[in-house]
Parts: sequence; C-alpha cells; structure tokens
Amino acid sequence: MNNPWLNVPLADYEGHMTLPGIEQASLLADIFGGFVTEYSPSSVAVIGCTGGNGFEKIPPSVSRVVGVDINPHFIDETSTRFKDRIQNLELIAGDIQSPEVSFAPVDLIFLGLVLEYVDADSVMAKMPSLLTAHGHIITVLQLPTSGQQQISPSPFKSVHPVGEIMHLVPPESLQNCANAQGLVQLQAHTVTSKGGKQFQVQVFGRSA
Repeated sequence: MNNPWLNVPLADYEGHMTLPGIEQASLLADIFGGFVTEYSPSSVAVIGCTGGNGFEKIPPSVSRVVGVDINPHFIDETSTRFKDRIQNLELIAGDIQSPEVSFAPVDLIFLGLVLEYVDADSVMAKMPSLLTAHGHIITVLQLPTSGQQQISPSPFKSVHPVGEIMHLVPPESLQNCANAQGLVQLQAHTVTSKGGKQFQVQVFGRSA
C-alpha cells in the first residue's frame, strides 16, 4: 500500500491542523463533542481518529470507544494518550475501505474530513453494518470556498502528498449514497472554520 497518509508523522499532521488560519482540529473536536452530548451514545467510533482528536470530549457515560486510522503510528499514539483515560478503548490500524477492518456496531460513528480521501460510496455502504438500530452517523465534508485553496498552504512538507489524493465530495452526492443504504439525512448545516473555509455537517440514521 502506498497511501501518503502512511508517511505523515503525527506531529506534522497535528501541527498543520492547528496552524493559525487553519485551526480545523478544534473545529472537528467541537463538532464531535457536540453530537456526543446531543445524542448521548453508549458507544462511539471515530473513523480517521489520528491521535485521538476529540477523545477528550468523550464523557464517562460512553462505555465503549472505537478508533480507526490507516496510520499505525497514529493509533499507537492514541493508545498512549487515552488507554488509561478510556476504559473500553478499541483501536484498529487499517483502511476503513478494507473488508478486514470491522467492529461491533456502535451508537455513533464520526467521519470528519475522511470521505475526501476514500471511495465515499463504498465506505457509506459499509456503515449500516457498523451502526446500531437507532444509531447516528455524523459526517463533515469540506466545501468549495471562494478565495480559499482546497489544500491550505503548510510548512509541514509531509502533508503535501496527501493533497494529491484529496477530492471534495458534494453533500448531495453523499446524501444520495446514504439513501441507497437505507439511511436518511436527519440534520444538515454549514460551519466555517477560523481560517474561513466552509464545511458541511450531515447526520444520518436508519429510515423507519
């Protein structure tokens, strides 16, 4: 596998995501934390968990936490940071697109800025098997923003190749894909980062 995400040191990724004018790490953590509060799940999964961004917002009422990331070094660091803070922590190093990457269903699945780097259709097709009957899927997509580059300039050179595999996913396409899997859109709204980029937040659940 020659996925450029495998060559990004966590320190570079986190440095990039917290740069003034980007500041997307805190944005994603706040979105995730807000929905954990809103839906009060007993189990959650974060796909593309990096170093556990947002895990600090998980309350003790969540009895099971799953983290998935393609970069095993990210998973190792997540373990180091949270193994003593989160009792039932399941960490999986692997590509969510792989049939071998799976876990028992959870109440809330978070996909924040992940679908831009995978085949969104195949990943969404997999989601119902990982979701409990009354669970929710939260997605965050980057939107085209006037005056903003798709990939923000960064002094961290290791993240540059990641931009070459990034592709924006139209929210309407994601909704259609979810509908095809028996999921319905329950919420949708746009948020703007401190750097000025816009993102679409969508919430999906099973149709009645």
